[in-house]
Amino acid sequence: MYAEDVLVLIYPNLKNIEQVVIVDPFDHKIKSFSVSSIEEVKEVLRDNLPFCFQHNEPIMHFGSVYILEWEGLTASEIEIHSPQDIERVLG
Repeated sequence: MYAEDVLVLIYPNLKNIEQVVIVDPFDHKIKSFSVSSIEEVKEVLRDNLPFCFQHNEPIMHFGSVYILEWEGLTASEIEIHSPQDIERVLG
């Protein structure tokens, strides 16, 4: 992913949708929505992704949108379990 890309997290997964989170670091925005179906997710994405409408069909002007399932995220080697871990893992 690049700085211009948008991340959409489906929580916990596409079969049991409870929430969708849109992380747009390029525009400094994070939005969270309670949803219960894929149709609601589609509506949230249509209404909240930063599509550009300038004299063209709506498209992502800079980056792309990546959709990930929360339960499908790979484990990170950086883990925090206590306040002391913050300094250790982020040195």
